[in-house]
Amino acid sequence: MRLKADFRGLGLYLLVIALLVPLDQVTKFWIRTNLYLGESRPPEGFFKLTYIHNTGASFGMFQDGALFFTVFSTISFIVMIGIMLFGRKHIPFLNTWPGKLALGLVSAGTLGNLIDRFALGYVVDFIDFSFWPAFNLADSGIVVGAILLGWLILVNYKNYEADDGGRA
Repeated sequence: MRLKADFRGLGLYLLVIALLVPLDQVTKFWIRTNLYLGESRPPEGFFKLTYIHNTGASFGMFQDGALFFTVFSTISFIVMIGIMLFGRKHIPFLNTWPGKLALGLVSAGTLGNLIDRFALGYVVDFIDFSFWPAFNLADSGIVVGAILLGWLILVNYKNYEADDGGRA
């Protein structure tokens, strides 16, 4: 009975994962089947689609760390599931729609890139603004979710300080 209660209220979290992961995978599949590795469309310009194999972290950092990032991402995803299932009771702002959205975005992004790592041995990156390393929709979900989560932590820490009279 307790486990059933832990699953209640996960709708938004699961909806974000159910939308972002397939969208991420479909866009990466399209890139893999329509571009050659290293090819860009258009060939030049401010914004282009460029097919890149990323064996590192988001935005191409720490290349050739595929095994480390696969293990790290797997552990991170399991921890996020645990937080959504069991941590929401202890961290109230995670049980709000912004908290669920933030964790859903980070979880979906992590899962989208994990699928690539397990299936391909690398992550497909393709969104290429000429001034920034190439990335994908999963990376975008991770970054937006992490920023939202950081904002929620800061706002709620201030509320905690105000409620606690500054005795942290």
